[in-house]
Amino acid sequence: MREIRQGRFGELDGPTVFALARLRQSVFVVEQECPYPDLDGHDTAASTVHFWAAGDEPGEAVACLRLLHDGASLRIGRVCCVPEERGTGLSGRLMAAALDLAGPEADVVLDSQTYAAGFYRKYGFVEDGEEYVEDGIPHVPMRRAGK
Repeated sequence: MREIRQGRFGELDGPTVFALARLRQSVFVVEQECPYPDLDGHDTAASTVHFWAAGDEPGEAVACLRLLHDGASLRIGRVCCVPEERGTGLSGRLMAAALDLAGPEADVVLDSQTYAAGFYRKYGFVEDGEEYVEDGIPHVPMRRAGK
């Protein structure tokens, strides 16, 4: 079972940053054919926490996401996994770790690709707005209200 790791940008070493960027580029830019600037100021924000699972090779990440502050809410984003690990529960373990850190009182939002909304519903998220298209992919805003 792969270990779930977490850290803020300043705590990550160069090979880890490279592995996370490479994974996100591989999934979002190459696989999903969405050329956009994936790396942004949220990655380096002091309050952003990155979650990932390392691969079998040094400097490899096979799944990741990030948790950041977005106004009064926390936001989960950049959720991705290599094709070989999809369906293994690894992304669910990352979600559980992020939501555990957020705590039950936190209001957490995310923008799901529409086909994946059922995955997020398993973690208490509900649709919170109209479907929209971003980079040619249908998305739906979702929210898990704090208790």
